[in-house]
Amino acid sequence: MIKVEAMTAEEIVKAVGGTLLSGNPETVIEHICIDSREAREGSLFVPIIGEKVDAHKFIAQVLDHGAAGVFMSHGDVIDSDKVHILVKDTVKALGDLAAHYRRKFRMPIVGITGSVGKTSTKEMISAALETGFHIMKTAGNQNSQIGVPLTLFRMEAGQELAVVEMGISEFGEMENLVRFVEPDVAVVTNIGEAHIAQFGKKENTMREKLKIAMDFTEKQRIFLNGDDPLLRQASGTMKCPVTLFGTSEGCDYRAENIHIEDGKNCFTLVYLEGREDVVIQQLGLHNVQNALVAIAVARHFGIEPAVAKKGLNDYAGIPMRQQINHLDHGIKVIDDTYNASPASVKSGVDVLMQLDNPGRKIAVLGDILELGDVSWQCHYDTGLAISEEKLHMVVTVGQEMKALAKAIIDSGAGIAVCSFDTNEEAIQWLLENVSDGDAILVKGSRGMHEEEVVMALREKYGSKS
Repeated sequence: MIKVEAMTAEEIVKAVGGTLLSGNPETVIEHICIDSREAREGSLFVPIIGEKVDAHKFIAQVLDHGAAGVFMSHGDVIDSDKVHILVKDTVKALGDLAAHYRRKFRMPIVGITGSVGKTSTKEMISAALETGFHIMKTAGNQNSQIGVPLTLFRMEAGQELAVVEMGISEFGEMENLVRFVEPDVAVVTNIGEAHIAQFGKKENTMREKLKIAMDFTEKQRIFLNGDDPLLRQASGTMKCPVTLFGTSEGCDYRAENIHIEDGKNCFTLVYLEGREDVVIQQLGLHNVQNALVAIAVARHFGIEPAVAKKGLNDYAGIPMRQQINHLDHGIKVIDDTYNASPASVKSGVDVLMQLDNPGRKIAVLGDILELGDVSWQCHYDTGLAISEEKLHMVVTVGQEMKALAKAIIDSGAGIAVCSFDTNEEAIQWLLENVSDGDAILVKGSRGMHEEEVVMALREKYGSKS
């Protein structure tokens, strides 16, 4: 449930193009909810029709609990004293209402998209902007056709900037999100294989992602990862001003002298007006890129790098996203189990290789899901890529990961490989074979539940973090 600035039922009906079937048009709505358990007095309940459950069946329940009104796309009026608004599609109506609500506020919005790293980039941009502004940001990773509207309902008086994550997995979705958000600044983190089954090829993915700036003029700006070949090439075709960030020559915000010091990522920011030494707690090249764009966006809004970098230095990271657990016996476990893509597996291994530990470096990798017909090839190519690192061992879980295991063996890199069908089998092997001082990356798609591996290691070896 989200508290919103008060709106009348009549205002809501006009905003979504609906029909008021019952209830007083002057009824005041002060909360929006899609979870029937959160409904209370003053709430508008939006029933979502899911794959397994049609939430319309909870309408009577939420009205009994005091909800002021409901959207509905079918069914009969339950309580004629309560507001019932008929719409063609409740998800669309939620978005239409969010678009209307967004226009109540004049604050600029930074929209963030990309194949991987949207949430961590959103958090780092927010950390930099918070050194100078009161901001609103996407909670967690609510970046979908439902999550983005819910994010916009969190806008309120007194906020000065908003940072909104915008994720897509199908053609046409970005147009919807742009209509809701109307971003003033856009950031594209990278173009990878995520949702490649739907988009077919990375060029299609890029075209859809770049629609985040589809309505931009010369008064708006897009920030693109200059280390990404596709985005670098596309930068010359944009109709709005472009800022490139990365480690490559020609980037407007560039990182030099990247190194690890006291377990932290250190680099020198080079930009047109000068240089600045930056320290962040997160390891990995991708986090250097995140820091670069965070500083670039902050400076766009008038916060100088010397100030913005202080917010980045204080930023501690997100649970289940490359969180380093320091266990007993000098064992380190990187919990990167929130989700996975080929690119994020590579970045996870990159972080693993940067850890300073006396023992072995072991990557425990669960299947990367939602890759469609190209799944085997993507897993195999990812295996070839990480075989170039000086890993001691790769432990795979699941059927798709067998392609990655084969690639590592075929590479002749000399990396030991163990493959298992289930987490339980992998856990048993790890608990019997992990040694003092080992560093272990644990990663996989959300559906693989690789956090079970992290929990098992923490339970056996304790946790100092």
